[in-house]
Formats: sequence, C-alpha cells, structure tokens
Amino acid sequence: MKGFFYQDLKRSVMNRGFWAGVLFVSVVLLWAALMDSPMDGSRSYLYSLANIFHASGFSPFAAVFPPLAYATVFCEEYGNGYLRLMLHRSGLGRMIRVRVVTTACSGGLMIALPAALACLAAYIGGIHGVPAGADEGLLEGTKIIAAVVTYGDWYILAGKVMLAFLFGALWALVGLAFAVWIPNRYVGLLAPFILYDTLWLFVGNVSFNPVFLLTGDNVGNGDYPLAALIDMFYIGITIPVIYAGIRKAGRS
Repeated sequence: MKGFFYQDLKRSVMNRGFWAGVLFVSVVLLWAALMDSPMDGSRSYLYSLANIFHASGFSPFAAVFPPLAYATVFCEEYGNGYLRLMLHRSGLGRMIRVRVVTTACSGGLMIALPAALACLAAYIGGIHGVPAGADEGLLEGTKIIAAVVTYGDWYILAGKVMLAFLFGALWALVGLAFAVWIPNRYVGLLAPFILYDTLWLFVGNVSFNPVFLLTGDNVGNGDYPLAALIDMFYIGITIPVIYAGIRKAGRS
C-alpha cells in the first residue's frame, strides 16, 4: 500500500502540468503582490492580500489550474489498459483511496505553494497587526480583524494557505470526477472551469459560492473555518462520484 501510494504521489507532482501550473499561478499572484501593492512598509499586509486575491483577477479563473497536474491522467490509463493493471494489483477500494488523495494533493499544492509565496511577500512588505494609518478601518467589523486581535497575523496567513490547498484539492477532484465518467482529457480540463464559472454566475453572493472559497473573505464575514468546512463538504460529495465512475470504468 505504501509503495503504491508513494509512487502515485510522486507521479502526481513530478509532471509538467503540475509545475507549469505552479509557475503560472505564482507569476500571477506575485505580480499582484509586487506590482499592485506597495512593498515599502507603508500599507497593511491585509491591503496587499486583498490586491493579490481579489484585484488580480485570479479568482474567476482559479479552477482552471488544479486539474492540470493529475486529474486527467485517468483518461490515459483508461485508454492504454493501465487502469485494469492497477485495479488487479491493488483492488478497487485501495486504488480509489490512493488516487483521490494523490489527485487532491497535486491540485492543493498547485494553488497552496504560490499562495504561500504571495502571502509571505505581502507580510514582509506590509505593516503587521490591525490596520492603522492609511488603512485604519480596513475590514473593520469582520471576523478577520477579530482573528488578528485574538490569534495574531499567523492565523490569517495560515488560513489563506489552508484555503488555497482545499480549493485546489476540490477542483482537482472535480476534474477527476468528470474524467472517470467521460474519459476525455479536454472534458477533465475544461468541465471544472465551466462548472465553476456557472456556479459563480448563478449561485450569487452567498457564502457557499465556490468562487469565495479560495480566499474565505466573503464567507461568513471572513470566517475561515466555515470556508474550510464548506470546501470539505464539497470534497465529500465529489468522492462518491469518483468512486462510482472508477468502479464503472473498471467493469467496462
């Protein structure tokens, strides 16, 4: 089990799709951090984080990237017979558990690593603690400020990275869910983005809108734990769809 898991995990991150996604997302977020925000210690790091995750325009397209790494590998395995070999060697249940975890890890890390770099840049170049001076009143009355007062800045930075990981994991698994039912690489890559933007447009300004889960700022007035729970709820819904799809594909 461990050998199979580590081999699959290595495949999920040691590929061109993963590193291309990490590089592109890093460029987008760091560009917003370094070019659209003052890095001279004159503004709050929370102001810079708002520029990075909201003003950069990344959020509406964020679901494009997580499936790039590993979600559509299933299509190749289905076509060349490798899926049957894995099912024969590991069994259906083990294979699905491993693939769900490794796909989630690849998508999660693809978004979390650039988010961590961007958060670090914002924190280094910004004023720490509750916004003051030019940013006095920024996010006043939100749970974000309450968390800064109660727990400190680490809560916001760790929360951003955690939500980025869960967001990437969710949409990588959504890509896998499409791929196991329709074994076509382009479906696995494009369908999650279409679903994401459709939900964004039609669900509206509510906490469970998936476009808000990347940052958590608009979920329950900045309730990061609630955003994480909603992400995990969506992941929990997606896993049975993947299970049923792989089981069907293994029998065909």
